[in-house]
Amino acid sequence: MIKRALLLLLTTVGLTAGARSQNIRGRYVSKAQADGTIYHTLPVTLFESPRWGDLTFDMTYKEGQDGRVTINFTCSLPQPAAADSVRFRSGDASLAGPVERLYLEPGKKGWRHRYSLRTDAAPVCAFFDERATPEATLWSGGRAYEYPVRRSAWRSYAPVGYRIFEMIRQNEQ
Repeated sequence: MIKRALLLLLTTVGLTAGARSQNIRGRYVSKAQADGTIYHTLPVTLFESPRWGDLTFDMTYKEGQDGRVTINFTCSLPQPAAADSVRFRSGDASLAGPVERLYLEPGKKGWRHRYSLRTDAAPVCAFFDERATPEATLWSGGRAYEYPVRRSAWRSYAPVGYRIFEMIRQNEQ
């Protein structure tokens, strides 16, 4: 009897925790416009380098456009040298390309950089695979700056990111 009650309690807690981690409410905003709905994920910090600091990003997608997603991200680097490109990789999915600088500003340690990447939206759902160990790599002046994922943050956010972009995909059909 005690074993059965304990099993029931653990199952209930596990199901509740899983459902909570996939709740997308409060993680994105959307607005219907005449030419399509625009979706914007709220900023999230999933990547962190012991040397450079954290990398925070958000994504914007508009239905009925060119099938591309905009990824804006902020990161720390030791100098104000402009970045060339970025790659967010998770398993076989890669979101990569040249970046546009939005701003640079001095920070406590080095410089805060803000960039924008426009890339194909097709691999976004696959990118949010909670079993993968993603990383972000920023290239500046021929040098690679790697930002590994914060594993616990990834496990809790990946299902959320997946559900947001799965919802977008379903709404576009």
